[in-house]
Amino acid sequence: MKRKVGFVLGLILLAAAGAAICYALNYGFDRNDVLRQMFNGPSANPPVLGKLSPDDPNTLANRELLMAKISMFLFAGVSMLQIFALYIAAHVLGGIRLSTDPVAIRLKLLENADIFLDVPLYIGLFGTVSSFLVMTYSPTSSRLIAYSSTLIGIIFSLALRLFLNYPLRRKWIAELDGDAK
Repeated sequence: MKRKVGFVLGLILLAAAGAAICYALNYGFDRNDVLRQMFNGPSANPPVLGKLSPDDPNTLANRELLMAKISMFLFAGVSMLQIFALYIAAHVLGGIRLSTDPVAIRLKLLENADIFLDVPLYIGLFGTVSSFLVMTYSPTSSRLIAYSSTLIGIIFSLALRLFLNYPLRRKWIAELDGDAK
């Protein structure tokens, strides 16, 4: 019961952190040219093409600004999904680690939980495919989303395998080998 409460509290903290990050990104996007330009948005005073006023949402610059903001939130969403997947995988592997089952069963459970170690890669692939949808409107920001989501997925998956999966597997294989002797 205590473990489930901790898990739910962790999810609530992740959701609150995600909301705070999205708010901070939106605030920074509206007030910081560097962040805006990172997602290929125009400067603080967007140019107007044609006879429209600068405040008209149909200007090319305002459309680019909107796509840049959408790209920024897509990037934030994919990053938060990566962190969520990392949290879930750590929780699942932690449950297996704390299990009182025999070592052979824990090794099978660990092998069965292998899918959780690959989820960050799949989310990275999702971010890459999503960025292709944005590419039509904002090529620069779509490349940022594609490369960074794939890179984050690779790093998270590798970290899960190196720092959580491998030490547990090694320890339990040694225990299993020690029991056989």
